[in-house]
Amino acid sequence: MDTVNLAAVVFALSSLPAFGIAWMLRRVRTRGDGASAVSPAKAMLDRRLARLMDAVGSVGLVAAAGLWWAGDDRGRATLVVVAMVVLVNAMVVAVLLSFFAARRKARGRP
Repeated sequence: MDTVNLAAVVFALSSLPAFGIAWMLRRVRTRGDGASAVSPAKAMLDRRLARLMDAVGSVGLVAAAGLWWAGDDRGRATLVVVAMVVLVNAMVVAVLLSFFAARRKARGRP
């Protein structure tokens, strides 16, 4: 396996934790009587964060495919890595904004 394929595999594997976090956020928490154990606002935040984490994982998979496509072309590889860094950071900002907006709403602030 050459270094290009190894880098693509590493990027693909590094996206798995994001999918795992999304799966954990989606799990339905119920009490013994079958009712939901979390508030509707918390459930909505969990769903939103799960979608964003799925997007982060997808960016990792697309970056892996892009690195495989780039092969030994340094210009293409640089383009893929820069695009991946920008997209992942945009997703981090979206996650943080969602989290802080929900926290502000929970405190009763506008």
